[in-house]
Amino acid sequence: MSQSYVKEIVNYYNQLSVINFQLTIFGWVLLLVFSQELLSQNLVVDTTEIKKKDTINFKLKFYPGDTLVYIVKSGDSIIIDYGKPLIKSRTEKIKIVCDSVNKDGHFYLTQSLIEFSSTESQGDEKNIENKLSPWLNRNSVIVTDSVGNRISVFVNDSINAALCPGGAFQPYLIFPFNANKKAVNESWIASSLDELVENGVPFPLLRQSSLFRAKGIVDTLGDKCSRFEFIKTGQGSIPVVTEKEQFKVTNVINGFGVMDISITRNLPVHFYSSVEQKLTLHFPNDVTKPGLHYINSYFTLESLKHKKINNNIKKIKKVR
Repeated sequence: MSQSYVKEIVNYYNQLSVINFQLTIFGWVLLLVFSQELLSQNLVVDTTEIKKKDTINFKLKFYPGDTLVYIVKSGDSIIIDYGKPLIKSRTEKIKIVCDSVNKDGHFYLTQSLIEFSSTESQGDEKNIENKLSPWLNRNSVIVTDSVGNRISVFVNDSINAALCPGGAFQPYLIFPFNANKKAVNESWIASSLDELVENGVPFPLLRQSSLFRAKGIVDTLGDKCSRFEFIKTGQGSIPVVTEKEQFKVTNVINGFGVMDISITRNLPVHFYSSVEQKLTLHFPNDVTKPGLHYINSYFTLESLKHKKINNNIKKIKKVR
């Protein structure tokens, strides 16, 4: 490899790093500015003036035995330590089953990856097909409320370490939006520390803040949905253990998303998320390696099955 080529890669990565840093700062500045704006608006706006027709509801509701299948199409662009970029096109199916609902209205959801295929290219290796993932059929449980807050999380297998195909911080469907009724174009902020149990073992941790905005009602093939958009910024970490080595990954993340929640079914119907990550791999002896990971994901509800309820009533013979 020529020195000039190496310099071009280094310069390219440095430019991306600067852009990523600027976007990170820009994200925090946006959150700060909009939060101040919202606070000032709350002081002067009389909420009684908001017309009922201008408000929309955001609410999740699952019933025991519900089985949902989402098809997820994603594109990844990854570069680690100035190496050759890895480009992936992924198609996945994830299944979510509502095991139960407790007296507080919290939903016990079991999520698993049931299908996976990927086309990958890196350097001279083009369009390599891959259908294997250690995350296939691994069950993770998320206990959540009607606005996406995670009450608790756990997995059935906490011994064998593994990551989902999109990595520790790929977009995830259940996240806190902390609002059940907002006026169209109204904005609000939600912050949380999320254990992304559906993305890996050990659990990736992501501390994030998001700025939301209600967009109104949209019609998706006859299914009317409440839509909100958001921008997100945060920091995450996860320990990684392989057969050869152990290291820790930290990241700075910026993202954008659009969520459509069915008005009649109170379930996510469509979800788009774009995420850019500035990664740092921390090895023993203070050795670090930089990385970048960009992801675009589209979630679509493919099927929904409710638990069958036996309504047959046994006939009681009359006693004479």
